Amino acid sequence: MKVSKKFKWEAAHRIPWYKGKCQHLHGHSYKMEVEFEGETDANGFVIDFHELKKMIQPLVDELDHTTIISEKDTELKQVFDDKKWKYFLLPFDSTAENLCKYLSSEITRLHSATLKQHSITAVEVKIFETETSCATCKADLK
Repeated sequence: MKVSKKFKWEAAHRIPWYKGKCQHLHGHSYKMEVEFEGETDANGFVIDFHELKKMIQPLVDELDHTTIISEKDTELKQVFDDKKWKYFLLPFDSTAENLCKYLSSEITRLHSATLKQHSITAVEVKIFETETSCATCKADLK
């Protein structure tokens, strides 16, 4: 059985090495769907949607209304540090694929005990950078 919940946030980013529009600072209305797979418990839940939201929302709140900056992008980071503007630093470029892997690993790392308690066998994260473009990452926990 699978259950999922959708989240959204606003953020800016750039891919400095990219040869095209994404090289420049721009924003997205990101959407994320997180899916949990497992058997239902005696109450008929895989995991309570309220508990699922408590797990994921803090990660979303960290990203919301920030500029996502790669630690390799020292030029952009310096501007934000000088201006004391809010940003979210990643050790890699902020592609949809990298964000997907990052959020998937954070969910499983931060909530391993809860996932085990609910006998969750897999977590799948899908990041929509636009309405028509997304990346998907699945972590099998078996």
